[in-house]
Amino acid sequence: MSMNQKPQADSRTGWKPWQKNALFALLVLGAAAVLLLVLGTRQKGSGTRLEAVVDFGDGITETLPLEQDHDYLYEVGDYVVHLQVKDGAISFRDSLCPDHVCEQFGWLSQEGAWAACVPAGVYVEVQSASDAS
Repeated sequence: MSMNQKPQADSRTGWKPWQKNALFALLVLGAAAVLLLVLGTRQKGSGTRLEAVVDFGDGITETLPLEQDHDYLYEVGDYVVHLQVKDGAISFRDSLCPDHVCEQFGWLSQEGAWAACVPAGVYVEVQSASDAS
């Protein structure tokens, strides 16, 4: 093929080579997405219990189970922090702090996920449930 010649469509399908490559890439991405969904679902139901450890600073912590939906309100200094546990996840909700950045972390449901309300000094991390509990 010379430099000035355009790629020809496949006579059987009528598809150009770039169209075939794009279709192949979409198929590979789709298969990868399905695999991640299957593995994510499998990991969620693996039986590992998760809990949220809420750190208020100065060595004060509270451990919240993620199995039971519940709302928690904490008065911390000049702020009221609202944490909500729902469907195995935890999130800062409608907290009375000046910037509401903590709410933008969204729902935390994976081990190691964390969020913080810096003005109130509250830090939340999702961990595997300790064997001692």
